[in-house]
Amino acid sequence: MRVGAGTEDDAVLIATEGQIINQASWEELVQRDQDTAWEIRLVTPTTFSSKGHHVPSLSPATIATSLQQRWWTWNRRLAPPRIDRHAMASVLATQDFTHSSTVSLVMPRNSGQGRLSSRQIPAHEGHLRISGVEGAEATRIFSRLMALSAYTNVGSHTSFGMGVIDAVAA
Repeated sequence: MRVGAGTEDDAVLIATEGQIINQASWEELVQRDQDTAWEIRLVTPTTFSSKGHHVPSLSPATIATSLQQRWWTWNRRLAPPRIDRHAMASVLATQDFTHSSTVSLVMPRNSGQGRLSSRQIPAHEGHLRISGVEGAEATRIFSRLMALSAYTNVGSHTSFGMGVIDAVAA
């Protein structure tokens, strides 16, 4: 991992040891469909994109779509079915305690990151409480995806550390 300003002078760090803190199989994540409420803390600024543009809103469907795309990338066979945004909106209620912020990735213009080196990125910070209707299929799908969130970031620019969430079933 390179640490620095994106120049030749950056330090290179190499991990020699690691510790497994938590793990679950895909089959175990599929079974985690009984939760109906979550406290979600945005640990780092979080942003979402659609068709190359940043999305100003934050909804359960937006979070679910991001997690579903990751699941499909890693294990499509066991991934939940395609997100039905209307079904999610009808069974998932959100208490939104987030606020908007602007984040700069502070990349040097010559870093090869293109538009990211010169733009401010709209993001969300804070926390949410999402609750769903018990027994509803959309709630069960969202529950599986929230189980996956313990192992991956959500949204855009995750390789820059954005989108780290801490989702706890309530």
